[in-house]
Amino acid sequence: MLLLTFANVVGRYVFTKSIFFSEEMARFLFVWVVFLGAAIIIKDKGHVAVTFLSERLKGRKSGKLLEIFIGICGFIFITIVFFGGITLSKTMNIYNSSAMQIPMGYVYYAIPIGAGIMMIHHFKNFLSLFVKKQGNIKKEGEIE
Repeated sequence: MLLLTFANVVGRYVFTKSIFFSEEMARFLFVWVVFLGAAIIIKDKGHVAVTFLSERLKGRKSGKLLEIFIGICGFIFITIVFFGGITLSKTMNIYNSSAMQIPMGYVYYAIPIGAGIMMIHHFKNFLSLFVKKQGNIKKEGEIE
């Protein structure tokens, strides 16, 4: 995406010829980067969160129930995005992009694919709420 945009800027200002599909392709790649990047962030539990209440309830039964509630709500939201993305992708397949003439469904497939990966990681993180954490276990190659 960066190389394509840079090549277009150089082509436009140095050679007075731009790459006709570069802006459209960069936009489509950005959509894919956003949804796949969001899945990676869910894997690492790195999304921005308001933790005021959960920090106050940490270590209590009510804190565990809050985490379970938040996990269920997150899974419901991702599921809605997943199925909505499938519907949107199928609907948009009848339209072609203006410059590259590819079906717009290819761009929108980023939504269900990204949401599917998000569901897997979110479910894995949700299950980790019920697994007791082992303390002080050294990983292979770890130095004391």
